[in-house]
Amino acid sequence: MKFTTKTLAVFAVVALTTLLLSWNKFAFPITGNNAANKLAIHHWNDNENLSDQELSALEANADWYSYTDKTNKKRIPAAEDVLVQRIPGDNSHILIMAFYSKESFKESSIVIGDDENQIELKDNGIGDDKKAGDGIYTAKIYADVADFRKQAVKMALEQKKTGASYKFVNRMITADADAAEPFNAAKFDAFQPVSIAATGAVLNSELIDSVRRNCIFITDLNVVEDPTRTWNPCTQTGVVNGPWTFGEIFRQLASTTPQNIATDAELSDFIKIWLTNYAVRRIINGDTVNPRPLVLDKILNPWIAKSEAAGGPTGQLDMKFAPFKLTAILNRFDLRDRFAGIPAGECRFTFCLINADCTDKENFTMIVEYSIPKPNKCDSLHSWADQWFNLKNYDLGTPAYNAALQNITDQFSKSGSNRNKTNQSSLSTVRTNDRALTLGDTAEFREFRLNAITGNFIETTCSQIPADKFNGRGVGNPDVATMVLYVNQERKNIIKDNYTVPDTFNNVPFVAGAAHILAEPVGLTNLWFWDGTEQRNTPYFIKNTTARHVFSLNTCTGCHAGELQTHYTHVDPVFFGTETSLSGFLSGRAGAGGAIDFDFIPENDSFMMRDAALRPASNPTLRMFNDILRRARDLKDFSITTCTTPFAIRNQLMYQPTSMVH
Repeated sequence: MKFTTKTLAVFAVVALTTLLLSWNKFAFPITGNNAANKLAIHHWNDNENLSDQELSALEANADWYSYTDKTNKKRIPAAEDVLVQRIPGDNSHILIMAFYSKESFKESSIVIGDDENQIELKDNGIGDDKKAGDGIYTAKIYADVADFRKQAVKMALEQKKTGASYKFVNRMITADADAAEPFNAAKFDAFQPVSIAATGAVLNSELIDSVRRNCIFITDLNVVEDPTRTWNPCTQTGVVNGPWTFGEIFRQLASTTPQNIATDAELSDFIKIWLTNYAVRRIINGDTVNPRPLVLDKILNPWIAKSEAAGGPTGQLDMKFAPFKLTAILNRFDLRDRFAGIPAGECRFTFCLINADCTDKENFTMIVEYSIPKPNKCDSLHSWADQWFNLKNYDLGTPAYNAALQNITDQFSKSGSNRNKTNQSSLSTVRTNDRALTLGDTAEFREFRLNAITGNFIETTCSQIPADKFNGRGVGNPDVATMVLYVNQERKNIIKDNYTVPDTFNNVPFVAGAAHILAEPVGLTNLWFWDGTEQRNTPYFIKNTTARHVFSLNTCTGCHAGELQTHYTHVDPVFFGTETSLSGFLSGRAGAGGAIDFDFIPENDSFMMRDAALRPASNPTLRMFNDILRRARDLKDFSITTCTTPFAIRNQLMYQPTSMVH
C-alpha cells in the first residue's frame, strides 16, 4: 500500500462530497413436463413477448420480485460520530453514543445487532440519554472499562506513529481529520464523552495488502486457471466439471435439488433458454430490448457444431466446448445488509467469452452473483468473514490456498445452499456486459434471475438505472424532466446512498429493461454519464452536484463509463494465459482504454476522478477511489473485532451499505 505524504495532502484539497428468434436447425427438445416452462420457451422461440397475464404469473413467483421488494426498506444511515463515556462507580459498563445531524436521521431510537442480540440506542431524554432530540443516541453496554481503556490507548498510540490517515465516505477516499486525536484518555477518565470514530484507523500495510491480494478480488492465474478446478475449452485441458467451470456453475443453477442434479440434456436446455433471450425482441417494464443478432453466430451455433462433431446428441451443448473463461472470484462481504436480507453480503464469479476460433477473447463479460446464505447472527457472520480473512495466511494460488478457497465457494455455488430459493440456489443475479453480440460497438447491460415457476432464467429490469431515454446529457424533454424530478426529490437519500430506483416513477415505467453506453467511456470530453442539462432554473437541471454524481455512479452505464473513467469493463476480458486487468475504480490505478487518473501519480494507490459533468464549473470536484482497498479494510475491521465489544458496535453504527451493485 503506497499512500504517500503527497497523496494525503491531496485529500485536503479534494472537494469530497459525502455526500432466439425461431431457430429451426438447432430447435431443442423440452426435457421437463412443466407447462409454464414450455410456455416460456414457445414464446421466446416464436419471437413474441409473454402476455401481461402470463408475465404477471411468472413474476408473482420469481425470486427477484421479492428481492426488489426487500430493498425498498429504508436503512439506518451511518453514524457521523460514535462516542463512549465512563459511568461513575461502574467498571463493567460504558455508555455508547451515536451522533446524527437532524438532516440525516430523526427517529427516536436505533436498533442494531443481530437476530439474537440487539442494542437499542435512544434519543428520548430518558434514563442514560441526556437530552431528547439532540441527535445523540445513547445505550449502556457491557464492557470491562480497564480492558477497553488499555486497548483504546494502545490503538491511539500506534495510530499517531503513522501520521495522517484516511477514511472512505461511501466509496470515496478522503482525509480523516478525526484521526489526529483518535482517543482522549484524559477526557475518558474524567467521565466525559470521547469520540472513538477514528480509533484504530491505522492500517498495517503488509496486512492490508495481503488481505486485498488474497481475500477480496482474486484474479491470479494459478487460481482462475487452476487445472484441477477449471477447464480450458481451447486446449481441452483441466477438469471439465471442475467446481469453478462455467459448465459446473450453471449445472448447479439448473438443478432443482441436490438430489436431482441437472443432466447434460437439462443443462443444455437451461443454457440455451438463457442465451435465447439475446436473440429476440422483448419489452421489459415498458422498455424495448432489441435482439443482439450475433448470439447465434458467436456462441450458440459454433458451440452446438463442435458438440455434434464430437459425437454429441443433435442440438445439445457439450460443456467441453463452453466458450467462457473464469477471470475472477470476488468476496463481496462489504455488501452485507440485513435490511435487504443479505447480512453476509455476496460472492461472485466473473467470466468472459472466448471466440469460436479459440484465438482471442470477445467483448462479453458475465458476473454470477450469489447472496450468501448465512443467518444474521454475529458468530455466524464472523465465522464467514474469518474464512475469507484467513486466506491471507496462504500463498496465493498454491494447492492449499485453492482448496481453502473452494471450501468457501462450495458453500454458495452448489444447489442446496439455500433451500428457500428457486432450485435451492443462493443465486441472486446474473449480469452481462456485451459489445460482441451486435454489429456495432454499443455496450449493453442485461440482468437475469431464476424464475420460481420454470426454474429457468427470466430476463429482468436492470438495477438502479432508468431506461436510456431518461438520460438527457444536454437535451431537455419530458423524459429527462422525469429523471431529474426523481433525483431532485430523492437527493437527500441519494447523497446518503440510501435509495432504490423504483420500477415506476410519476406513473411512468422508469427502470431500464437493458442499458447502453452510447458515447465515449473515457477521456476528457463527450463522456457517457447520467445528467440532465446544465440549464439552471429549468425542469431539466439536477440541483445538487453530489446527488448527480452518486446517482450516475450507481447506474451500470455511468459506473462503466464516464463517471469513473471506466473503459466499459471493471474486469477486462482476456484470453487464456493472461491475467485480467481491473479498472481504476477497483485498483487505484488507471485502467484500460486511455482512462485518466487526474492526480497523474500512478504509483500512489489512488485513482482520482474529475466530476464527469464538470461541476461546479469554476472548479470541478475531484474524487478518489480504490475500492478493493476499501473492501479489504472493511473485512479486516470486521474480522479483528470481537462481537458485542464497543469497537464492534462502533463498526456497525458507522457501517454504510451501498446502493451500488458494482
